[in-house]
Amino acid sequence: MSNSNKYVVSIGGSNVDIISRSKKKILIGESNISEIDLTAGGVIRNIAENLCHLKHCCYLITVFGDDEFGNYLKNNCKNSGININHSLNTKLGNTATYLSVNDHTGEMLVAANDTKILENLTPEFLSSKKSLINDAEAIVIDSNLSKNTIKYILNNFKNKFIFADPVSKTKSSKLKKYLSFINVIKPNLEEAKFLFDLKSIGTGDLKALSLSLSKKNVEKIIISLGSKGIISFNNGEIKKILTKKQRVQNVNGAGDALMAGLIHGHLKNWEWDYNVKFAISMANISLQSKSTVNSDLSEKKVLKFLNENIL
Repeated sequence: MSNSNKYVVSIGGSNVDIISRSKKKILIGESNISEIDLTAGGVIRNIAENLCHLKHCCYLITVFGDDEFGNYLKNNCKNSGININHSLNTKLGNTATYLSVNDHTGEMLVAANDTKILENLTPEFLSSKKSLINDAEAIVIDSNLSKNTIKYILNNFKNKFIFADPVSKTKSSKLKKYLSFINVIKPNLEEAKFLFDLKSIGTGDLKALSLSLSKKNVEKIIISLGSKGIISFNNGEIKKILTKKQRVQNVNGAGDALMAGLIHGHLKNWEWDYNVKFAISMANISLQSKSTVNSDLSEKKVLKFLNENIL
């Protein structure tokens, strides 16, 4: 396969994001004056859009409802360059929706999601896309998928390079049995503690953390520490990487940009440590946008941020 024909298949959630940001410190039990935005979102859809901004071909396999939100998402995907020809359209459920309440600093206080429609993305449906998935340079999935669908993907495409996003501690349980099938996984700290049984190990003891992760038979792990940076684990080698503090517009989508950066580096055959720094830079640029995906993103801008800010 020539470089020009490389593509990624992204399988998982797409939803409309309703994001509120309070003008002042939030008062519980009160109606807070806020800015409220509606944007296209969903972990896998966000990753796909970020990849398109980096000039990659990306096929999105997701589910759209037969409603206004579904039409909105499909139009947004097409305008962003995401190929949705292999996605499912159904009248069996409403298009997935995500609601986030952020404080005046941009940090999320609470969120709610309705992704039931993804239950229609079954192993039977994906079996009809087997040829497309088999020819992909990489596959990325999220835990919004059903347990059976995740099992199908990880059992039937073991020869592919697979990225996985746990999405949340609760949903990440679907991945726990299949960690050895995943090449790169990107949990936050709470998800990592659950997935790898790290409850008694803190991030301050990297040696103990590395020993524990080495026993789990996972190739590469990025543990997101939010504003404190990330922990990178690669076949026994562990590092903590920090970034400079900056003004945050919106934390939603930063983790998806991080994952897209990791995929970008894989497609370009970059050395792992450099790839991780690029991915962190992606996440930081995402934080600077009110939208879930920063439409001003490009490889050139990410590299500029990397050279100026990554320690």
